[in-house]
Amino acid sequence: MGVIPLVNLYLLYKWFDEFKAATKAAYSPIIQLILCFIPLVNIYIVWKFMGDVETAAKKKGATGYPMGATVYLLICIFFFWVFGLPILYLYYKTQEMLNTL
Repeated sequence: MGVIPLVNLYLLYKWFDEFKAATKAAYSPIIQLILCFIPLVNIYIVWKFMGDVETAAKKKGATGYPMGATVYLLICIFFFWVFGLPILYLYYKTQEMLNTL
């Protein structure tokens, strides 16, 4: 789903919504999605979301991202050209952690 741009937006919205429902987070999924359209702010929003998901999943006993959320996001940003494999794994791992919540 993450390969198609418009579907990717829906996927992000559903992740924000699912995370809010599972952890009672104090933010609006719509606001989070709108902030993803602002350059540099979008990187912060995704980084914060990845860190929060990883923290919540580790509390439930799931494994997190390889090398942590920050390092893995940097790998995805700088090595996305390798057939998108780091980003596809990011989608897989994030959904796997959300499923444990």
